[in-house]
Amino acid sequence: MSFWFNPDDRVVLRRIPLATLVATIGSTLCNVGVHHTAQRYGRMTIGLQETVLASVIGAVLAGAVYWLLARFTAHAVRWFTVIATLVIGVYGVGPVAAAYAPYMEGAELFTLTTVVATEIMHIVSGTWVLWALLRLAREAR
Repeated sequence: MSFWFNPDDRVVLRRIPLATLVATIGSTLCNVGVHHTAQRYGRMTIGLQETVLASVIGAVLAGAVYWLLARFTAHAVRWFTVIATLVIGVYGVGPVAAAYAPYMEGAELFTLTTVVATEIMHIVSGTWVLWALLRLAREAR
């Protein structure tokens, strides 16, 4: 099976900030689009500001983790892929849980529209982060 990256590729540390910026912008813009689209189908119980903030924080944290892995481990691409995949999977539980209990004090329960939209947003963010960091911040062959 051929991947669009080699798990043993070397990471170029100086490219991580730009790749993180690309992941942040792509993730944020797409998630804003998901939010606007979801509002056409039902009531969203999270705001646009929360969507933007979560998209930015997620991508920046992913870039920081990737930089740390690249700096201190021998197989950063492999480790980052595993960790990012696990994080995306774990975050998939959050929107469903928020339909039964508020995700923070004073927050409304998630509606079905919000659950579906935030699940899509997690996948969108994860895809942008994986694509940008694994494609743009590794050694070209």
